[in-house]
Amino acid sequence: MSAAAGVWTAVGTWALLGVHASWTDLRRAVISRRACWTAGIAIAALLGASALALGDPRRCLHVLAGTAAVAALAEIAYRTRPEAIGYGDIRLIIVSSLLLSWWGPAWPWWALAAGAAAAWPRALVATLRRGRGTAVRCAPALTLGAGLILTIRLAAVGPLP
Repeated sequence: MSAAAGVWTAVGTWALLGVHASWTDLRRAVISRRACWTAGIAIAALLGASALALGDPRRCLHVLAGTAAVAALAEIAYRTRPEAIGYGDIRLIIVSSLLLSWWGPAWPWWALAAGAAAAWPRALVATLRRGRGTAVRCAPALTLGAGLILTIRLAAVGPLP
């Protein structure tokens, strides 16, 4: 498999996870642990194979470092205020960060910001209607934000940075 094919397959895997997570979050308020970790492992393996195919195994460390930074902040946010975000959302953020870190450590942060911006209007309406502490389904917004940043990166530089 070529490096580009591995990245495109990782993108497809992430897209399937995003659709699945969004659908189940909206319908049942659940983001599947199994789906997130299965997709995450597949994405990590595909990006690792792509890095080896490029002859740049250190890229794997860059991807993991970028993901670890976002995962640490997300974990702190969850531990500080578990009522504000579900752990399924944290898993989705981690898997999205894993993919977006391929293009550099800043891109998962941009995706998180874009996802938060996409969730903000719905969260505001829910808070106004039902008060503070109202649960908001975040998977569609997180997927939209990550998908937007992913599209920008693919259009700007393609699958191989």
